[in-house]
Amino acid sequence: MKFSYAFPFVVAAALLQCPASAQTAGGTADVIGKTILGGKRVELLSDRTWRFASTAETDSKCLPINTVLGFCGSILDWRPTSTTGTEFTRIFQHDSRNYAGIVYENIGRADGMEREDYRALIISSAADAVGVPTSEVPVIDVFDQPVDEVPGETMIYGLRVQGLNVVYINSAVLMDHHAVQFLTWSIGSELTDDHRALHDRFIAANRITVEDSDS
Repeated sequence: MKFSYAFPFVVAAALLQCPASAQTAGGTADVIGKTILGGKRVELLSDRTWRFASTAETDSKCLPINTVLGFCGSILDWRPTSTTGTEFTRIFQHDSRNYAGIVYENIGRADGMEREDYRALIISSAADAVGVPTSEVPVIDVFDQPVDEVPGETMIYGLRVQGLNVVYINSAVLMDHHAVQFLTWSIGSELTDDHRALHDRFIAANRITVEDSDS
């Protein structure tokens, strides 16, 4: 696995968003649990019935990225940009200093990869992309952070890209058959509270749909 960290100074492209399908009504019973049924999120109700989950975000227009991923962020906040020359699945621009991207690969724990392996692979890929040894990629922090209720791990690290200091926040989710990175990056040499908040907003806009056995 390797992808380009070239900073994407590109013009935002047009995005056609697809409306999410209508959700099944579920009466007035209380929600007592959640699960996955046929790849869709389901709420279990106190009257022993169930319904497809329905939230403000899933009812809004979302961009289906593939059969596993969907992006529900506003194009006013996250403008899509070209992925040409990179291995990103999607790249978004927030403003002239802040960007976000998604990297998806059809690999996972079933292939023998563990979280530690994925973490090392991400840092190695970042180092290779800018031509430095892994020891020269400063890791600022590592902590657990789920994405759409799927367990994940966030790493914060710095790179020097095309003469610019850039700070990356990378939330990596490793499942049985899927591996996904949700990244935000900002020009600058220091991690800021604004960047942290922006990253949290970005990953909150993403949806992961997998069977329970794969999460």
